Amino acid sequence: MNGAIVPFPLRHTRVSREDGRRAAQRVFDTPITERAACAAELHLEDPETLLNLTESLLSRVESSPADARDEAEFLFGFLEKPNRPIGQFDEREYFLGELALIAGGACRFLFRREEARRWFVRAETYFVLTENASANIARLAYQKLALLTEERQFDEVLESAPLWAACFKKLGLTDMALKCLFLEGNVLRETGQLKAAIAVFERICEEAERINNIRLLGIGCGTLAHFHRFAGDLKAALACAQRALPLLQQTQNRVNLAKLRWCVGDIFREQGNKAEALDAYRSALREAEEIGIRGDVAAIHLVLADLLLDAGMDRQAEWEVRAALPIIDEEQMVPEGYAALGLLRESLRRRQIDRTALREVHGYFPAG
Repeated sequence: MNGAIVPFPLRHTRVSREDGRRAAQRVFDTPITERAACAAELHLEDPETLLNLTESLLSRVESSPADARDEAEFLFGFLEKPNRPIGQFDEREYFLGELALIAGGACRFLFRREEARRWFVRAETYFVLTENASANIARLAYQKLALLTEERQFDEVLESAPLWAACFKKLGLTDMALKCLFLEGNVLRETGQLKAAIAVFERICEEAERINNIRLLGIGCGTLAHFHRFAGDLKAALACAQRALPLLQQTQNRVNLAKLRWCVGDIFREQGNKAEALDAYRSALREAEEIGIRGDVAAIHLVLADLLLDAGMDRQAEWEVRAALPIIDEEQMVPEGYAALGLLRESLRRRQIDRTALREVHGYFPAG
């Protein structure tokens, strides 16, 4: 989500860069319900403060998406109504667009796709009014493309991702061009072209290492771990996971860290090491719960249930399914799996889990 971009030069500030950092921290330290009343002393209308706030929130999208969404939503509402003058030129429009983009990206990670789509519409309405509209709208286009990937509109992604990658290169946004390759590689895997997908991600890792982008290198290595597992090369998968783990920890990318721990659990399970798999799944579950990615929480509960059934621990498996179902209902997940959900619920009432229904419901979630 986050790229190292400052889409406009700050033309007017009342506080220095360092003061802006301190002011941003004071904002975060102040409860959201109390901020509007002390907006002046918090410098909430100062461009330097807002720049530091948005930069911080961009990094939180992958470490604490629920927190990033709530913070961005508050700041967006504060700036939007009443119409507060920010800076001297297009600063207000830029910050409103950026905050909407952050909120939308966070909603994507939280499995709230309709909400993400509404935020992206808001972002576009403000970004078109900025001086650097082309770069800002291109970044928004990436988020929309990522959303299409999650909605499995693969033909459109395969057609558009290379075009946007070329666009980003022309704009000098190398990181964003690489992220378009991420989407292309993921779609190739989803459409059964696993060998081609692995080749794409090997290219991504080479380029990320060349430009010293630790964040993208960590995500790329983690993704290769998933892909090598799908290909049946568990040794390569584990090696990639071991390389990715410290990189994701270093960049505090907790979303991908949870998915990596999930992947490691799958690797151990396929190696027949049920105890190590259980530990890895539990670690992934704790990570996902702490950062609020409820789609992954529900999916990991179902994976745990399947593993526990393998181990003959039927009652514990039942607890895992019962923990997943309320989340699925509350978040309105897997609408396509309504029939399988019904069978799974019925089997719980009989106190004998329907394994086929369990796996079918889990199949509607994106792979860890």
